[in-house]
Amino acid sequence: MMGSLYRVFEAPFDAIPRPLRGMLLMLASSVSVVVMNVTIRHVSDDVHVFEVVFFRNLFAFLMFAPWFFGSEVSPFRTSRFGMLTLRAVLNTLAQFGHFAALALIPLADVTALGFTSPLFATLLAVLLLRESMSGRRWAGLLLGLIGALIILRPGIVEVGLGQGFVLLSTSTWACALIVIKLLSRTESSLTIAMYSGLLQVPLAFAAAVFVWTWPSFQEIGLYAMIGVLGGFAQLCLAQAFRDADATLVLPVDFTKLVWASIAGYLFFAEMPDVWTWVGAAVVCGAVLYMAIREKKERSVGEAV
Repeated sequence: MMGSLYRVFEAPFDAIPRPLRGMLLMLASSVSVVVMNVTIRHVSDDVHVFEVVFFRNLFAFLMFAPWFFGSEVSPFRTSRFGMLTLRAVLNTLAQFGHFAALALIPLADVTALGFTSPLFATLLAVLLLRESMSGRRWAGLLLGLIGALIILRPGIVEVGLGQGFVLLSTSTWACALIVIKLLSRTESSLTIAMYSGLLQVPLAFAAAVFVWTWPSFQEIGLYAMIGVLGGFAQLCLAQAFRDADATLVLPVDFTKLVWASIAGYLFFAEMPDVWTWVGAAVVCGAVLYMAIREKKERSVGEAV
């Protein structure tokens, strides 16, 4: 589905080599996420995070609706509605945690801790899917954990609610990735994406209705911006991994910390400390190392 959506604006970039195109798409995704986070931080000063999550999902769904309902293959056909609902619940919880953290702690800290999500997903794949785990992958996980501890520094600085919300978000999103992996064995990407959007809107609304305030026209414009940026970032991210190897595009994704630090300083007078940078570098190094090892192991397997 993401590939077909990407064709809408792909033509002008056909002449660009796929690896470079993948890197540019990842850069676009990273910048979009940071701009979205800045906007969320701005509106969260006056509106409850539950309502922000609802509008983010609503406008993202409206953005993709023409492709969902215009597809020649019905995306509604499924025998795994329960798993699709579970994925939507996990996604919504992850968004609640992420958006709440943005209102409490600096953008750079949210971004740095957010890089731990692939580490959680790898660990869950071993525990739940019984995937094999080599010594090198365990070393990568341990390195990532050390990086997260450097950022948090428990016992040295207070680990507050904001940091807890980020870890809730990343671990819940990792669970969602495992569910997506299981669903992809039987369901199309279009069905998975369509049900995610279709179910997350009422789920988020069920929480938002208890804290509801009617938005102004200006706020609706900002909500629409958040939803479109979130959907656009997902689209670019998915296509970036289609166009280039993870080992090539992941370093570009890690530039989110740079953009988040710049945005935090310009808009909120936030200055990340050196430990945030050191810890983020360790976490990013661990994720990149594991991606490189996975590529090498896959290449050996294909050769055999």
